[in-house]
This record gives sequence, C-alpha cells and structure tokens, in this order.
Amino acid sequence: MRRDLAAATAAALAAAIGAALLVSRSCPGRTTGSPSADDEILRPPDGRVISRLQSVPLYASALRANALRSGTVDADGSLHVVLDLRALVEPRLASLGFGDGSGLLPATARGTIVFEPPARPGSSPLMRETWTFAGTATVFDLLDRSAPGSPSILTSDAIPGAPSATVRAQLNPKRLADPEFGGAALAAWRDRAEFAEKLLGRPLRAEIAADLAGPAVFALYDKDDEGEAEAILAFELSRADRIAGLLDTLLALGALTERATVTRYRGVAAGSFGAGSGGRRLAVAVDGSVLLVATSLARLESAIDARRGVLRTGTVPAAADRGREASWSAVSGSAFVAHGWARMARAASPPANAARTTTAILRPVGASGWRLEGRGYAPAITADPIVPFLRSVFAKRQREGD
Repeated sequence: MRRDLAAATAAALAAAIGAALLVSRSCPGRTTGSPSADDEILRPPDGRVISRLQSVPLYASALRANALRSGTVDADGSLHVVLDLRALVEPRLASLGFGDGSGLLPATARGTIVFEPPARPGSSPLMRETWTFAGTATVFDLLDRSAPGSPSILTSDAIPGAPSATVRAQLNPKRLADPEFGGAALAAWRDRAEFAEKLLGRPLRAEIAADLAGPAVFALYDKDDEGEAEAILAFELSRADRIAGLLDTLLALGALTERATVTRYRGVAAGSFGAGSGGRRLAVAVDGSVLLVATSLARLESAIDARRGVLRTGTVPAAADRGREASWSAVSGSAFVAHGWARMARAASPPANAARTTTAILRPVGASGWRLEGRGYAPAITADPIVPFLRSVFAKRQREGD
C-alpha cells in the first residue's frame, strides 16, 4: 500500500513538473493582430501555387489535408498562401492521443514563400519565408514579448560539444500559473498538476512560474541512427532553492518505487528516472542558477562539465543574431529532425548527403502580433527540433505501451 501511494505520488509530481516544463518548452504565444482569414474573401488557390507546393513534402502534406485556403503567385514567382493549421495537424495529433491539441495553434497562417535559384545545377533551391498568424493561440502565450534580446550566457554555457539543432527562447513563465492555461487542450495536464499541488499542499505551478527567469536553450544531438537523438534542455533560474527542493522530493519518491536513482557529480545532485525498464531515462539537476534536463545521465553530466569548462562548450547556433528582438529562434542541420518532419509529412527522408540547414526566427509584432521568418532548404518550421523529438518520444511510448 505504501509503495502504491508513493508510486502514485511520484507519478503525479512527474506529470505536474513535466507539464509545466515540457509545455513551457514546446508551446511558444498568442494572437497576431492581423485580420483573420475568415474575415475576408479568400481567392481560391492558383494552379501554379499548387504545382509549386507539391514539390515541397511538408506543403504537399498540407495539400493532401485540404489545408490550403488560398494561394496566389506574383510575376517573380513568389507565392502568397493561407493555410488552415488546425486542419493540417489534427490527424497527426489525434494519432498520438492528443486530439484536442490543435486548439493550441492559431487558426490560420498567412505566408509569403520565395524560392531562390539553386546554388549549382541539380541542387535544391533555397526557400525564404515570412509567416504571420491569425486567431487566438495558446502556443505563443509562453513567449516573452516585452524583453527579448541577447541569449543567456548561463544557459548557452551548459550546451557542450556541437549540437545538430538548437532552439533558444525568451519565456514568459508567469503564464504557467494561469489556472485556465491551455484551455481544453491542456485540461488533463492541469488536473494532474492540481492533484500534485493538493497532495503536497504547495502551489507548484506558481512556484515554478516565479522561479524560472525566462531564457532557455534546447540542444539536440544526432545519433548514428537517424531515428534516434539525445537532447539537453537548460533553463535559467531566478531562484534555485525551491525547484531544487521540489526535485529532491520527486527523486526521493521515485527512489521508493525503484524508478529513480540519485547520484552526485561534481558536487551537484543529479537524478535520473524513467517509466519502465529499458526505456528512456530522463536525467535532471539544478546546477547553480540553471535547471538542466537531459535524455541520459551521461548527457546531463556533460552539461555540468561544460558549465565548468571541463568540456568544450558548443557554439549554440544563433539564428536570432540577425534580430535581437527575436523571442524564439531555431536552427537545424540535423538528419534526425529532417527525418522526423518527413515522417510527419508522410514523405521520404532526404538523402544522407542532402543540404539541410534551416533557420527560423519568431518576433513579436505590434501589441499582439507574431511574425516567423525562415531561410533554408526546407520550410521554416522544420528548423524546429522539438516537434520531431516529442513525436519520437510519444511514438516510442505508444509502441512500448507505457
């Protein structure tokens, strides 16, 4: 009985913290201030637009999902399109058991796509894109509109080696404490967080929201198998003691259920836990003013080493260097990321030697707007490594029945 209660408590705490941190990482803001596509008459897609989009796997997937609401082409070949984002993603999210997740997204995306001439005959053309978004979107709520700027040295210094893809963000953690955050799409997460708060008699979401400073970095590392990758996530903390104490409680409960282990590395308490034997074990630690989360204890220890200069700190690619006002930026040259986006588009993965570097920058516009700009050999959104990484994690859990 005691063991069952400890297991339930550990699971509830893991869900609460996972919800707060994972959602804060995977759900970047809000509305755009531009008129909704539903408020105007849209021109039917031009046949030339459809033909051009068919050559891009992700956009071909949008066409199959009937997500293209409008499309025109300029004399110079630039495309102007309107996509129904929810129609595009709902089937994918439903297959992962997250059918309400499309409500986190804006209703439509309005974009301009420019195809640059190939650098050499036979090579892929570069794409330059600009997107604005219409409709309320929880997915932008956690980004800081007011004070984006240079990346945090604390979080960047925790990234060792040479990651194949990175995301940098300036978060607005206060949104985590909103009792209605995420609406129906995140109701289950909020229920678990509320249960954990009642169990401990502590306002966990409010404490986490107060203790996160805002800057965060996600770094992904390819493995030999393009279907596998490891990752490190670093959050800068404005206050470390409460999160460190909460982590100690979580790991102690996990140890009672034999699902967690605690070690000390370079004076830092490092814990790892997982849902089952043989599966992925998440590793966590609070190192000074940085909260570290990694896909393995070895990766976590490498981040701790990097903060002490023992390992060479990786140069975190800075897609946002062209604009200090960026709230979110991503850059990817990862085979894992390219493979993941291809899987979601139900397309073949790019060849191993294919040029694949893509960058994306998200900036606030006006009082409530957002604009995404990208450049690379694939659509701007494919610079993001988090969506393919989470898809891989959820798909593996489904296969293993966890």
